[in-house]
Amino acid sequence: MKIAAAILLFAAAPAAAEVRSGSFSSTSLRREVAYAAQLPPSYSSGARRYPALYVLHGLFEGPAFWERRGLTAILDGLWQKGLVPEMVVVAVDGDNSFFVNGPAGRWEDMLSRDLVAHVESAYRVTPGRASRALLGVSMGGYAALRLALAHPDLYRAVAAHSAMLLEKVPTPEEGAGRWHMSAFHRIFGDPVDAGLWAANDPLALALKADPRAAPALYFDCGTEDRYGLFAGNRELHRRLEARGVAHEFGLYPGDHGYEYVRTVLDKSLGFLGRALAP
Repeated sequence: MKIAAAILLFAAAPAAAEVRSGSFSSTSLRREVAYAAQLPPSYSSGARRYPALYVLHGLFEGPAFWERRGLTAILDGLWQKGLVPEMVVVAVDGDNSFFVNGPAGRWEDMLSRDLVAHVESAYRVTPGRASRALLGVSMGGYAALRLALAHPDLYRAVAAHSAMLLEKVPTPEEGAGRWHMSAFHRIFGDPVDAGLWAANDPLALALKADPRAAPALYFDCGTEDRYGLFAGNRELHRRLEARGVAHEFGLYPGDHGYEYVRTVLDKSLGFLGRALAP
């Protein structure tokens, strides 16, 4: 009797998601780039194709952030409860590049061309914008929002947590720390090239965003964000509203970091899941 019950419980247990690590050859960067892919529970059984969600890490992180920070477990739980549709989730190594095309390399092209081409050929994902989404945290949130506004033809839905939105060019006088300034200088020049910064700034891009073309858009920030990023996120909300660009925005209790992200990840994943649903 106990054996039969154990077998029943095992049979009823939901299949677990799988995380695979790999790399691909980026023609834009002329080198191999690492990534990690979280595959949904049903991926191993059948020929079904899935939407693709590309997730972008923050400064001083890498493709392991999605699993190491406990975000794979949150998504797996949402899948098991049927709250988010299954999708293939891909975290790519963006170094500290802000995923910008510039003197440090063509990181935007690596992400939106090379990585997408690899994933759409190596995994069972449905190709094309309608089945493609983007989610970023901090530096990655900046990149996600920038791509949403600069290239609305690439992704069906975009979300960001604690996006690095600054109302002024970063300087030590404006409160940027030494390590952050080092990252800014590597990508945007030393001193920071105001033209290159403006060309990639989501706040500047929002001033000319086309409400008819924009992807489904969600972003939030912690009300106690230690870098004060709630101000830039609130300003983006204001500018998008003025342009008539549909979006969801929220300020929620929390500081800057993954403790905060874990409290709101269900909101962004739910939003993206609804946007990607057939």
